[in-house]
Amino acid sequence: DFLTVGAAASLCCVFNGLTCPGDEFIVFAPYFPEYKVFIEGAGAKMVLIPPEIEHFQIDFDAFEACLTEHTKAVIVNTPNNPTGVIFSPETLARLAKTLRRASEKFGSPIFLISDEPYRELVYDDNAVVPYLPLLYDYTLVCYSFSKSLSLPGERIGYIAVPGKIPEKNDLFAAVAGAGRALGFVCAPSLFQQVIA
Repeated sequence: DFLTVGAAASLCCVFNGLTCPGDEFIVFAPYFPEYKVFIEGAGAKMVLIPPEIEHFQIDFDAFEACLTEHTKAVIVNTPNNPTGVIFSPETLARLAKTLRRASEKFGSPIFLISDEPYRELVYDDNAVVPYLPLLYDYTLVCYSFSKSLSLPGERIGYIAVPGKIPEKNDLFAAVAGAGRALGFVCAPSLFQQVIA
């Protein structure tokens, strides 16, 4: 894991660490508006999938139509900001299967970026928030402690680069290097102690 100055820094490090010219990142509406700023700031293009408004799960027909050789990653935010909806285990299993199939078709891995600042904010005892690296190997987790520990504004989080990713060492170096290049030189030492 790479400690960061919150989830926004985590996302910026990942977008900048992954992006090559021509890359696209897929986002599901409704979404946290800063995704567009972060993605475009990294020199990539955001591809927006319209919402499935009955249950706010994924419209797989629209999603699959947007997957191309330029797709670098897909961003999921569950529980979602702004709807609060949690993607179902069935939705996430289908997403993982779709990404494996598309990665094979296009000859390079499509990453799944799991933006998880609201992971613990679940008020339905029957709801399950699956840990996405268990479903899809090429998952990067961007996490913030600001919600779970009620530390808004204190900006402490991390990027998890799971060991199942074959290029994990290069990927870790890319996101850490992007963090330094962006000026996120060190997560605040005081809050590193607080989260411990």
